[in-house]
Amino acid sequence: MIHNNSVKEKYLYIMNDLRNKTISAEILSKERNQIMIESTSLQIRKILELIAYLSVLANNEKLNHNNRKEYHAEKIINTLTEKTTIFYPFPSHIFPPSNNNEQPVLIPIGYQYALSQDDFKKVYSKCGKILHAQHPLKSKVNIEEYVRENKITLNKLKELLSRHTIGIRHDTNKYTFLHVEMDFTNNNNTKPSTIREYKTHIFDENQLKMIFSGDNI
Repeated sequence: MIHNNSVKEKYLYIMNDLRNKTISAEILSKERNQIMIESTSLQIRKILELIAYLSVLANNEKLNHNNRKEYHAEKIINTLTEKTTIFYPFPSHIFPPSNNNEQPVLIPIGYQYALSQDDFKKVYSKCGKILHAQHPLKSKVNIEEYVRENKITLNKLKELLSRHTIGIRHDTNKYTFLHVEMDFTNNNNTKPSTIREYKTHIFDENQLKMIFSGDNI
């Protein structure tokens, strides 16, 4: 199993890459020519791949060797869905405990404005279709549709990633929370990304499911 410090370091490294790709994709999305639209879709697809890799990093003990090496993002999400329910970034606020005897309080934000797992699969598939050359005997790609949907997707990705929590299983009946905050602005006042670990009194995955579903709120 990956040592927790290594998980945090790798997670933050991927998050910084995600931030850079998201900002780059937003810049590309402002142009309406086909090359820039294709480039935006390519960056979005890479962003989705990185999100899937984050899920692998946080849940590696639940996957076999081949699953861990999988690169196809939708296959990764489908595999994790079969093996566990808590693996995807959970948009949320977290309030730290005031002392070691208290638990952190997790406040769900939800997926109303964030990229859900269903959205993830649809966007991954759709972006893949525009990455190939246009076949002359097939109907033309609707460029305006990609312009509109790429912008919606980028906003949902920022909502998903800017404040989210994941549960990390370290050993039998031992979990912690990693909470990430990321500022997607791109100016002199941009805040540095943070990732904090919180100890929990979580002893099985059913407790984790209840917390991440919001049933405890």
